[in-house]
Amino acid sequence: MSLLSNSSSAGNIGKLVETVGNIEKLVETVTESISNLNLSASSQPPQPSLSQQSEQNYDNFSLPQYKDITIFLDEVTREFQIGQLVHLESFGLYDAMSSIEIMDPKMDSGMILDSDLTKKPLILNARLTPRQVLGVIDRLFICEMTWHSGHSLSQTLYTCMYLHHVLELKTELFSNEREHEETSSDVPIEFVILVLKAYILGTAKCCNFVLEEMVKGNVYEEEDFATNKFALNLYEDFPESSAVNLLDDAENWLDQKGSSWLLENEPENWEILTHALKSRLRLRKSFLLALIHLAKPRCQQYTESQKHLLTTLQILTGTNDEPGIKDTIELGVDVDGAFDPLINRKLVSQTPPRPIRLLTMQQSLEEIDNLLKNTLLICGVIEYKSADILMNFFYYNAARQPPACAYSRSLLQSTFCTENRILGKFSIFQLIKDSVTEISNPPYIYFASKPDTDKPTNGTIVDETRAKIPQLVNKFLESSIKPLTDIFRILCHNRSRQRRNMCKVLTDWDLLQEEAEHIDAELHSLIKEEPIMTEDGPSHSYYLSSWVYHRKLILLQEILFLGFELGLYGNHEFIMIYWYVDYLLGVHYQHLERMLLHITTKPSATTKESRKAKKQKALRATPPATPSITLIINRKNMITARQEICRGIYRTIAGLQKTGHMTVPRLEYDNEGIRFWQRFRMYRNLGSPTLLKYREFKENTKFENLTALDLLSASKKNYETAKTAIDHLMKMNLSESRMDLCEADFKNDLKAMFRVCIANIVGLQKMLQDPEVLTSSTRKEKKSQSSPSPSSLSNTSSTTDIATSEPKSSRTKYVDFEFKYHPWYPVISLLP
Repeated sequence: MSLLSNSSSAGNIGKLVETVGNIEKLVETVTESISNLNLSASSQPPQPSLSQQSEQNYDNFSLPQYKDITIFLDEVTREFQIGQLVHLESFGLYDAMSSIEIMDPKMDSGMILDSDLTKKPLILNARLTPRQVLGVIDRLFICEMTWHSGHSLSQTLYTCMYLHHVLELKTELFSNEREHEETSSDVPIEFVILVLKAYILGTAKCCNFVLEEMVKGNVYEEEDFATNKFALNLYEDFPESSAVNLLDDAENWLDQKGSSWLLENEPENWEILTHALKSRLRLRKSFLLALIHLAKPRCQQYTESQKHLLTTLQILTGTNDEPGIKDTIELGVDVDGAFDPLINRKLVSQTPPRPIRLLTMQQSLEEIDNLLKNTLLICGVIEYKSADILMNFFYYNAARQPPACAYSRSLLQSTFCTENRILGKFSIFQLIKDSVTEISNPPYIYFASKPDTDKPTNGTIVDETRAKIPQLVNKFLESSIKPLTDIFRILCHNRSRQRRNMCKVLTDWDLLQEEAEHIDAELHSLIKEEPIMTEDGPSHSYYLSSWVYHRKLILLQEILFLGFELGLYGNHEFIMIYWYVDYLLGVHYQHLERMLLHITTKPSATTKESRKAKKQKALRATPPATPSITLIINRKNMITARQEICRGIYRTIAGLQKTGHMTVPRLEYDNEGIRFWQRFRMYRNLGSPTLLKYREFKENTKFENLTALDLLSASKKNYETAKTAIDHLMKMNLSESRMDLCEADFKNDLKAMFRVCIANIVGLQKMLQDPEVLTSSTRKEKKSQSSPSPSSLSNTSSTTDIATSEPKSSRTKYVDFEFKYHPWYPVISLLP
């Protein structure tokens, strides 16, 4: 058995060796065929092997051994049909995209373009004339402002070749220089190694400070700003003090020697050229110093930064004695090779860069002017006066046009809360206390300091009541931190993000209101507060939850108004949106009325129990002077103005629907009921205010007992009432309006609302005299009297009673909505 086993094993081994030998021969044959590009070895003559080619090209052994397979590919692909592809099983999307990039000028970074062959390279040691230096400086400034507007560094600042070699600009660089056709050899090299170098390094340091702010995460990456540095050095280690000193040295050299050379060589323009160079150096120095002070912790040096920002603005715009930079933008001359727009092809990027267009010089000046003015406003925020003033500033700053740049919005967010301190001064608890006190005026004991709460009353020992009140109030304060800070942070985002994020925080405010109501109820029992008797029954103060509800109602209104500003609604949806805003404003007005009632009315003491409760007046004591009444009255005036405008708008639309001038487009994929639910879906899960139904909207906007002329006349009265309320608001002083930080924006907003009222009154007057409107209104009235047919509420495909049977030929005009004065309120007119 052993012999048989051994013999069989030997036979198997022999067969295995033979098989391995055959496989080796097969592999060798296949390898040789592939290397010769001969898939059928018998049809083509053999070609040299790789080893033979290596021996023949021994001198070029370091070069890769490529083969020209163009002819081979052309021959084998002639048999392909359109759309046919031969590929490996592992061929995937990444391989497909990589193949698409090949020979695409926008995607293939290795492709040599015709423009690359004719492009002149940068000669680093070339002497530049003052005009050429101005040209490089102005182009670099344009790139910087384009970067601030949201574009990538690779397509803006990095395109400057001098930026990548600025530290090489030394005297030694010009020791072996050769003469160039463009520049005379007698031009001082200091224009390059001092003036240009100082400006470029100053720009780099400014960008460093901006990047330090932007990487804090206060704005949306790649949406508002691009922070990717592509692993390149932006001279972060170069001291900012050295950059400032270099700018000083450059300005001094221009005063002492540069101006003299210009006087000799450009006697006609030496003065304006000298001023142009010096003004740019001074602007860069002032802007850099402002950013240095802004970067200090806890807003410690905002006052110093404010001075430098004012200086920068003055240099930018000029004075009566000296022209501004905008007056010297035509003096610069381009330098060949100084900027390479295709340098982004040499940088590692996740996606191919999209083509961009740099800002013009005028647009760049407007961009930095906007940046400086917004930053100046932020520096003034640290002069805190009240929580309501601060909140008003954030709301109006968020709506400012042109909008604040990403850096300004990020800086405002950092200024608001840095190192857990509001404006670098006090805690968030103090901000909440101030905000609640200003509007609802709670008893002094609510937010009294600990020594005040520890004081005995009438010589008695501190009771449990005084100990429990701070616990409940602190619980409320802790719960309020996130919702309130979220509002401030949201108002620092771009306008589109604001609305989206406001919808997200609605639930937090609703939960906070519910919690505040429970805390208020416990506080009422502790201080034994007596309710005020009203027509609807007893009414408790609910100081804390009233503040929460007040802030939530403002949020609800802002969300709907932002929809107009962002262009989210169709014209046929305006009537439902303005109708719902009118409802929210009415709820807010009633809420302020209730708050004012509790501030101005003291509870009566008619029973023995209430007389005993007077002993608790120390717990309910309030400071003698309170601004709450004035604040609430002004809020009511603003609500009245907005509500009357909204009523005027949707009543005008309803009247034009009755005349047949305003029609609803045929909705293919939904109906008006679904659209109504979609527009107000973010309010469905809120506990208050009560969510209105589509049926209520239909019932309240039918106006069956009113004609079109009645509705148009009522709209006119609404606008006149709004004008009166706006007049009262415009006559307020700063202490009453609480607009200390945004007075100009507040006045402009009121003026815009006033113009909307006047324009709509004029438009309504024309409509009331328009024969087409009069005829349509009379015809509709007669038709409704002869055959009344109220529309079914179940029919959700139309908004209000629209004269669908009205012949189109009888209506030669259409309704036009133009938001030319205010982003929230249109001017409505009939156009032919």
